[in-house]
Amino acid sequence: MTPRQRWSRQARRGLLIGAAAFLSTAPLNASLALAAGTWRITVTGPGVGESAVVPMGKLPSATVLEKSIKLEWAPSMYPTGVEVGRYAVMRQVVGGKDTVKVCTVTSPLRACEDSPPVGQPVTYTVVPTEQLWRGPASAPSSPVTLPAPAVVAAAVVPSPSPSPSPSPSPSPTPLRLPGPTDSPTPSPAPSPS
Repeated sequence: MTPRQRWSRQARRGLLIGAAAFLSTAPLNASLALAAGTWRITVTGPGVGESAVVPMGKLPSATVLEKSIKLEWAPSMYPTGVEVGRYAVMRQVVGGKDTVKVCTVTSPLRACEDSPPVGQPVTYTVVPTEQLWRGPASAPSSPVTLPAPAVVAAAVVPSPSPSPSPSPSPSPTPLRLPGPTDSPTPSPAPSPS
């Protein structure tokens, strides 16, 4: 093999290796420049990279009402000072593993109500969401239990003691109302047609 053939084979190998590396790592608008078996990538055009992490949810405060539990929490903010787009509130039975989404709220609202099973202690977490992204859930709230509804006892009114029934009189007397004396009224005479 002559030195020229050897150099040509090495150059082709270098070109193939360089082209393979270019295709696997280069962006779409990059250009390839080869010189004496070496390669370099030149990229032109604007490029902006921006990233944000959805912030963690804030601890909810749970208030027990007569028939529901009201939940409120502070806003979850990005470092830029913008509030997240939505919040999902999750309920978990104390000692259980499963969580249930009880409501989804669009900011700037930060409150919702839930009616969990009566007598079952539950905790709540707030998960901030932004479009399809979810942030880390808040710490769980203090356990709360919805009490059973108070049973209203019917007012007990003592019934009157039985009294002897009045006995009927032997002959009933008709009731007369004051007014004109009874007299037959004449009926009108038929008129000829």
